[in-house]
Amino acid sequence: MMFMKLGSLASNPNKVRILNLVLKKELTLDSIAKAVRVPKIALTSLLNEMVKDGFIEEKEGVYRITEEGKKALKNLKW
Repeated sequence: MMFMKLGSLASNPNKVRILNLVLKKELTLDSIAKAVRVPKIALTSLLNEMVKDGFIEEKEGVYRITEEGKKALKNLKW
């Protein structure tokens, strides 16, 4: 299961960029949209997928990386 999630992550450079952003600090949808230059509607879909996969979490409109997300980034760098 983890490999399928990693494949989904690795196949989408925007997801990797988002993970790297929220690794550094917690961000809102607006901040992420400006940084990755993805329309908010598409970004919302990406973020929802990443929350569902356990790579990030959202609380009160703020996104942060999870331990699972940190592991996934580490695995992608190999």
